[in-house]
Amino acid sequence: MEMFVVGKLPKEERRAFYQSKYDYYRTFNLCMAIVSVVAYLSYFFTDCGIFGRFAHETLLSRIIILIPFAVYMVLQKKVSDYRIMVPATYLLIHCIIWFTDWATYLLPDRQHAISGMIIMNLIFMCAGFAAPFSYSLIGHCLLIADIAVANTFIHYDNLDMMYMFNIPAVIAVCVMHNMMQRVYLEQYITKNRLEDLVVHDQLTGTYNRKKMRELSMAGTGELNFSKDLNVSMLLIDIDYFKKVNDQYGHEAGDRILVQLAQMFKGSVRATDYVIRWGGEEFVVIMPGCDSEQAMRVAEKMREKIEQSDNGVCKTTISIGVARYEGGDYHETLKKADEAMYKAKAAGRNRVVLYEGAN
Repeated sequence: MEMFVVGKLPKEERRAFYQSKYDYYRTFNLCMAIVSVVAYLSYFFTDCGIFGRFAHETLLSRIIILIPFAVYMVLQKKVSDYRIMVPATYLLIHCIIWFTDWATYLLPDRQHAISGMIIMNLIFMCAGFAAPFSYSLIGHCLLIADIAVANTFIHYDNLDMMYMFNIPAVIAVCVMHNMMQRVYLEQYITKNRLEDLVVHDQLTGTYNRKKMRELSMAGTGELNFSKDLNVSMLLIDIDYFKKVNDQYGHEAGDRILVQLAQMFKGSVRATDYVIRWGGEEFVVIMPGCDSEQAMRVAEKMREKIEQSDNGVCKTTISIGVARYEGGDYHETLKKADEAMYKAKAAGRNRVVLYEGAN
């Protein structure tokens, strides 16, 4: 059985996993923060019950939570990075603890402190759903430090019991968070593998047409790139590929497709997209690349294929190049297709740039 361990992921993939985890639980995390603050404010009525009157002594220590909460809500609207929002969530929770200690110091009866810690451990448990395990470990363990600091001015009558209750609770919740993270990692990797299979061609390993759903807007076909960014498209067709299949067999044809696909990917940048469009046709989308640059890349690709030995037969390609100028990407593909057919008509094994209707 395959073991999934976060620490074995590359740095960037690990960061993507943590961001995915936070994004998945973001709404839950926000609701938890809101409920925690509302619950904290409601304890003012408990204070009134303990005093037997309006507890003006603890009013400030209760309503002051609205200041960090307001900052947190502004961050929630403007920031989505887990590296900022998860620590902000834990800071808000610790603010609740610190203000609770302040209110407890002002109360005539402090025997309910342990009961309050039960609720705080529950809040920490909920916060850990959206957090990396290392964040939850640090954030929750600081609860013990909070107790030690608070005791210097509150002087708990039952300090030993506070530690005896909270230390096992912290350990249990942290262990649970670690197990939850492993479960989510398994789901995350499985989901990514399935998504990867959906948008990749099984034979060549390049993208398939479904990748265009991610790269374009539904309904309009407009590519999801900045309007200021130059984007070029290549339409590549393997010359006389039907004859290759007829003469050497489909297995040999498949070997050629696989080899050429790898050469296409090796000829472009990591930011470009190589897509098997169908049969022996491939599309390359090149964001940040103008027509002149695309022509140079296409020509080098053509030369590389012409000079290669695939172990079956000499193979060449014809390439049509077109600049994407916005709107439905299918229009740019039609232009690249026109240019590619001009390359075919001119004798194949060449690159042609679309320059408008003659």
